[in-house]
Amino acid sequence: MPDILHGPSFSQYDNPKKLIFMLHGYGDNADNFIHLARSIDQKEWKAAYIALNAPSALEGNVIGYQWFDLYPNGIYIAEAGPKEIKQILKEVHDSIIKIINTIDRYCTQLKLTYEDCILMGFSQGGMMTFEVGNFLQKKLAGLGIISGRIMQDQELTNAHLLNTPIFISHGERDEVIPIHSYHQAVKFLQTNNCNYESHMLSEDAHNISTQTITLFQNFIKKIL
Repeated sequence: MPDILHGPSFSQYDNPKKLIFMLHGYGDNADNFIHLARSIDQKEWKAAYIALNAPSALEGNVIGYQWFDLYPNGIYIAEAGPKEIKQILKEVHDSIIKIINTIDRYCTQLKLTYEDCILMGFSQGGMMTFEVGNFLQKKLAGLGIISGRIMQDQELTNAHLLNTPIFISHGERDEVIPIHSYHQAVKFLQTNNCNYESHMLSEDAHNISTQTITLFQNFIKKIL
């Protein structure tokens, strides 16, 4: 078996028609994230929700995981040098491959395709959501980036990603990932002619509010 990720799932159907994969934020876990599935779900979608645990546990935190290290060699990512950047890129790539392997497994088991799958993530999980979409040479049904950022700064050339609907939202009062990261991300998506919708929520901080859930539900309704 290829290296895959694990986590809890939720569905009202034995044979779902759609899959929504959920990537938690830095220091969180899939068990804590899956509860959002019940808030997001609409019966007519006939969807299954799979929350995945990131591959690396946080040192000193027995219930927290990370998609990549924010402190490689003890250096915060914003001050990282070439050696640390290389390590971060490797960890991001390794996580991408594990996420894709996991999507492949579920699609094979349920006889579904990538265009039946939505990938959504919060914070660091939102960063990984975009990275997976940019790496894939297949089109997903959609990507959801909530309170995250886009790490890319190079021109996008992946035609599959350029045709993939993208949802991006951010709280204006976010103190963990400041709102300027959202503005940079939206500018990047616009410059690259991506198929996206963006939402800045004036009352939100670093959280997923009921307003965010409603907006994301509306996005799913449009793309499924």
